[in-house]
Amino acid sequence: MARHHLRLGFLVHEPQPLSRKTVFAYLQACSPVEVDVTLLSIADRLATRGDRAQEAIAAHLRVAEGMLTDALRWRAEGPAQPLLRGDELGAQLGIAPGPQIGALLAELAEAQYTGEIATREQAFAYVNRLARDA
Repeated sequence: MARHHLRLGFLVHEPQPLSRKTVFAYLQACSPVEVDVTLLSIADRLATRGDRAQEAIAAHLRVAEGMLTDALRWRAEGPAQPLLRGDELGAQLGIAPGPQIGALLAELAEAQYTGEIATREQAFAYVNRLARDA
């Protein structure tokens, strides 16, 4: 938790509301303590003192409110089940098992979380586009 407790504070400077990709990256990075680290971040920010402290606290709480909602949902439901397995990706793209498959699976997980893809067919089309554009 200590490693990630400042992560949410940096997101205050990102365009608001946060993109689904940014939320996904935060949840992935902080899992399995995404809820706990978000609460720790709030507690840490509430201890802020000095000039413009109230402004900083208010901005942090605005970001934290949305993130906590997503973190609680993530905790309750967990990440979505992958639409494709690594062996299916390898067969589709002619790629041997290895880091490239892992990177593609990570991109698919992000696209699934953000709502860019929702079906196996969309997932296959997505990775085919990635491979074509690479």
